[in-house]
Amino acid sequence: MVLCSGCLRQITPAPVPAQSESARYLLFIVHGSGNTGADWPADLVEKVKTVIPQSGQWDIVAYDWSTYSEAKLSAADAGIKIGTYIGNTLSSSAYHYERIQFVAHSVGSFVIQAACDAYRSQASRDTRIHLTFMDPFCGRGLFDWTYGNKHFGAGADFAETYINTSDPAPSTNDPLQNAHNFDVTAKAPATLSGRDLHWWPVYYYIDSVTEQGQQYGYPLSLMATGDSAPIEQKQFPRGATTMVP
Repeated sequence: MVLCSGCLRQITPAPVPAQSESARYLLFIVHGSGNTGADWPADLVEKVKTVIPQSGQWDIVAYDWSTYSEAKLSAADAGIKIGTYIGNTLSSSAYHYERIQFVAHSVGSFVIQAACDAYRSQASRDTRIHLTFMDPFCGRGLFDWTYGNKHFGAGADFAETYINTSDPAPSTNDPLQNAHNFDVTAKAPATLSGRDLHWWPVYYYIDSVTEQGQQYGYPLSLMATGDSAPIEQKQFPRGATTMVP
């Protein structure tokens, strides 16, 4: 167990699955508030499994931290503690992934950023890390509403965010300084409204796995780009924004 300073209670993170014998790479998916690992993360897992080349070389994890993600005032700090646990675990000698892609929605962004930070501070091996944020919730606590804008994406070889600027969720509509920003607002179906708009970047990313003609989303993932990732991803610099028509 670890103590969450922001929520004044001990938390027990779900264990990180062991690395498969044949796996060289890892896709690690984290939900936000209002979901569990059995919701859209499971949908993304199933979609990716239909197209991923050399699937035996990839471990795919839909991680559940719903016990802690629902508490609005403490979810960010709990996510940092859980992410630190994940990063420390993956950096241990029991794991030896060559590439890791972390994907998260909303407040789950705190989990994957902390995992990246912990991994970079502990691991001695040269692992390529890709961070994918979907409508990231950037507020930490009551006063710092731009924490994520300044920190999310730091330490990654490539970081990207997919945002919908018309959704009502606070602190999710502005670009990140340390990631390339894909604004998918114009692509949102007219039938979406209210809180569903906060989930539009998730739906966009899941659809991009199999939808023909997509340039962004899954086509930029480590699964799709493989060894060409540094070349493909170099086109999208940190802090810049691409408007997706």
